[in-house]
Amino acid sequence: MSPELHEFVRLAPLGFAVGAYGTLVGAGGGSILVPLLLLLYPQESPATLTAMSLAVVFFNAYSGTIAYMRMGRIDYYAGTVFSVAGAPGAILGVLLVHAVPRGLFDPVFGFLLIGIGGFLVCSPLGTVHAGDHGPSAVSVRQMRIGAIGSAYIAILSSLLGIGGGIIHVPFLIRVLRMPPHVATATSHFVLTFMALTATGMHVALGEFQTGLGRTMYLAVGVLMGAPLGAAASAKVGGSLIVRLLAGALCLVGLRLLARTF
Repeated sequence: MSPELHEFVRLAPLGFAVGAYGTLVGAGGGSILVPLLLLLYPQESPATLTAMSLAVVFFNAYSGTIAYMRMGRIDYYAGTVFSVAGAPGAILGVLLVHAVPRGLFDPVFGFLLIGIGGFLVCSPLGTVHAGDHGPSAVSVRQMRIGAIGSAYIAILSSLLGIGGGIIHVPFLIRVLRMPPHVATATSHFVLTFMALTATGMHVALGEFQTGLGRTMYLAVGVLMGAPLGAAASAKVGGSLIVRLLAGALCLVGLRLLARTF
């Protein structure tokens, strides 16, 4: 088996799983993919790995967004405002990651995952009611808060390569009071543009000279897995989605810290 085929066989199924699960919880899959890439490629720089992850997040978010559009769950007005507000932050996050050494990046990422996961476990975000599957009204005040929050989330998410959904979905649910299914769909819409902006910046900085092939192998799997995750989300309760998200965060965070220390 050639090295390229071996890499494809290893990464395409991983992309499929990341795409399905990332779309199901509205997180884009970056929060799962980045720690896995850190484990698979211990010699690569944070900039290279986050570039790969954000490109995959884009493909995942794009595929998932198409599926959610057909379901009528996306709040387009809120999604557009948050995307515009987050674009500068996405660029800044890409610039900042070049200043972070790998020895610092790994533990910071691990502690962040455990912190977010623990918060969601201790403070559940509620359940979905009968009318929670369609977009709900967001007030002007909430829209302003959402735009500011999206800008800061974009910086952190591009810095860590996670796309932002892992933080954005809880933010939309708890702060803006969006129903979980609408939050996951709208988050995917926002992720498409945030990840595209950050990926374009990585391309301009030349970060895909070594990781382009790996990114494409992951993208093939993601494009097949994302529609499956979107379809499954229609059959999974909102509280279960949040708990699945929290559990996965804690597990991968612990695994990453165990490897680091």
